[in-house]
Amino acid sequence: MEVSIRRDGDLTILSLAGKILGGHESDELRRELDRILERGDRRLLVDLRDVPWMNSAGLGILLSAYSRMKETGGTIRFSGAGDRVRGILKTTKLLTVLEVHDDEESGIQSFRS
Repeated sequence: MEVSIRRDGDLTILSLAGKILGGHESDELRRELDRILERGDRRLLVDLRDVPWMNSAGLGILLSAYSRMKETGGTIRFSGAGDRVRGILKTTKLLTVLEVHDDEESGIQSFRS
């Protein structure tokens, strides 16, 4: 799994590439999410465009970040979920809880409006 971070004003954009399976291959993702929260960033967009699949452990990593961000008054949104990932979110009813945008640009725009 590859993780990259960039800033757009006060918005942090976390782009992920590869499967999110929750094992040691997701350690970098966990570390980056911890850094984002510890740094005090309160607006986060997670781009899932290059994530072909995630299992329940991977989903747990993202939900934990969502909960932690919400507890501190922040907002986390998602973008670019492909059909398989969107199917997982739909099956688990998380599409009714998480804000998921079709692409990164619409996700960025959602923070500006």
